[in-house]
Amino acid sequence: MTTQVINLNGNGKVVVARTEIYAPYLNEVLAFALPMVGPSYFNKVMTAIDQEKLARPTTAQTLSLVDLALKNKDDEHCQDLLSKFRNNYFWTATENLWTPEEVIVYDNVDGKMPTDRKSLLKRHKDGDKAVRVVPYGFKTEAQSVDELMVNPYVIAQIGDKEMIEVVQRVASEVSSRKPYVLALNKPSSDDHRYTALYSDCIDGWLFLDGYCVVADRDGYASGIVKSEGGKR
Repeated sequence: MTTQVINLNGNGKVVVARTEIYAPYLNEVLAFALPMVGPSYFNKVMTAIDQEKLARPTTAQTLSLVDLALKNKDDEHCQDLLSKFRNNYFWTATENLWTPEEVIVYDNVDGKMPTDRKSLLKRHKDGDKAVRVVPYGFKTEAQSVDELMVNPYVIAQIGDKEMIEVVQRVASEVSSRKPYVLALNKPSSDDHRYTALYSDCIDGWLFLDGYCVVADRDGYASGIVKSEGGKR
């Protein structure tokens, strides 16, 4: 638990205690802040995370958090996370620019990434791993876990093939039916959309929704505590 002290005029102070949940992610361990921010629309949730000086969680990082919670169902914090996941969106910082030519997926962890095609493609060409480009032709809607694991759009969402095993575990655990990828049909002009993950508690699907709008529905996100060098 991290304690924040805010000094007040008149020799007063406010002491704020924040719980952190540590989750393995690739070759590091991330500290996610609890309680989660929400439920609210995407912009309100992410703005609140920014104001707390936390990083917005990517799709891959959010899946790592859910994966940890699924391994610790007896823990009260993990139970709360899973309850929210079954009934609400989990907003992520991985955004989508659907263009007539391709889908550009990018991790906007500070909310300051450019959202236009020219700038994003330049970053991709320059080797920025936060930007991934996906040609059309990938499978959408209901699909098996095996199909999900090789889906180019899903791989672009998670950004690293080493995360595939996490996708497999989460999808297998929460999907009594086939996982579901929600995608935008090829647009006639560029269309900027957000990403949400959720598990339908009635139909038993893991949803990866890549065409959310700002005021789609209420959701949550857990900001990531920034640390020196990104390691913990």
